[in-house]
Amino acid sequence: MPILDTSGYLWVASLSGLTLLWMLFVAPKFVPMLSRGLHGAESPPLTIVDHITLRISSLLMFVVAMIMGIMLFEVIMRYVFARPTIWVEELSRWLGGVIFLVAGLYAMQQRTHIRVTIVYDIINRNAQRAMDAFGTACVCIFCWAVTWGYWENAMRKFSTWELYGSAWNPPIPAIMKPLICIVCAWMSIQAINNLIVDWRRDAPLAPPEDV
Repeated sequence: MPILDTSGYLWVASLSGLTLLWMLFVAPKFVPMLSRGLHGAESPPLTIVDHITLRISSLLMFVVAMIMGIMLFEVIMRYVFARPTIWVEELSRWLGGVIFLVAGLYAMQQRTHIRVTIVYDIINRNAQRAMDAFGTACVCIFCWAVTWGYWENAMRKFSTWELYGSAWNPPIPAIMKPLICIVCAWMSIQAINNLIVDWRRDAPLAPPEDV
């Protein structure tokens, strides 16, 4: 069990509590909209894994709005009141890193990641299924290799509650390092879920060409 100081426990409890409340009470309202995504009526039926991914993804819309809000606050404080903050730039970088990580889960759930389909589009459905299985295996091997190889380092950052080393000194390494492992592990689960759902389809689910 990680040995944290009082501030560390407060950070973990606050972030965990807010995330849990969001996932339980707010996120379900956005799941129908997010599930349609780029596919509209062609969206496949949602599984438990899909629901969890979409509930996590619902946070991103408001994280982007939060970044915009605090950056506007910084501009006003700096150029109107001549009192720049020491936390806005680092917080926006921190939140941007969260968006970068978690957005990959939504892209995986929506099948909107970049794919080269020159060969895939001209082969029959059984061959496509075989290629899907091979691609999923590659994703899982990569994700679990990252998780397995990075987990010890991430837990060391978390257990020592490593701080950023700046004037504001937030626990960015202590939170972002384990988050990388968690997101990679869940992305492999989402990839397997996609394979199972898409396996039964007569045609592959592909995003529109023009987005």
